[in-house]
Order: sequence, then C-alpha cells, then structure tokens
Amino acid sequence: MAADVRLKSIYDTLCSVISNLHLQMGILSHEEMYGLLSLLDYTFMKKKDPAFMDLLREWQASKTEPEIYEIIKATLLGIDFNKTESVDKNMEIIRSLLRYNNNLRDD
Repeated sequence: MAADVRLKSIYDTLCSVISNLHLQMGILSHEEMYGLLSLLDYTFMKKKDPAFMDLLREWQASKTEPEIYEIIKATLLGIDFNKTESVDKNMEIIRSLLRYNNNLRDD
C-alpha cells in the first residue's frame, strides 16, 4: 500500500513538472508535453515495459547524430501507447535508426 502511495506521488509530481515545462516555462512544445505525458502513462500503467525502457536507455546512452536524434524524437511523439502494434512498430523503427547511427559512427 505504501509503495502505491509513493508511486502515485511520483506520478503526480512528474505530470506537474511536465505540464509546467510547457505551460509556464515554454520549454516543451504542445506535442512534446503530450508525448511525455503519454510515455509517463505508458510506463506507469503498463508496469514498465522492459524492452521499451531498455530502448530508451540505449537511445540516451548513444551519441546520436542530430538529425537522427530528431527523427527518433518525432517517432516517439507519434507513438499511440494505447496500441501494442504502434509501440512495437515504432520500437523497431527506433532500433533501426540507432543501428544506422552506429554504422555511421563506425565508418
């Protein structure tokens, strides 16, 4: 029970921070705010999809070319987290982009 209360508090705080970054500070675009809120819902409601979380970690750890970074970001914003097919399809697109980025760096 205490863990659920703590998770709810973390969830509420993150929602507030994301909303404030858009509404009060203007740092996030409308699409970025909704994308992050959707991602937050997905990770909390789906109890953290390990494969998806690993992919996000891989992306953040990589030295992604700016153009590829923007494509990955746009791909993430376009995911419909309510549809498993959308998540799976876009995860494969992101994996492909990361492989392509790594090949560019290796050449």
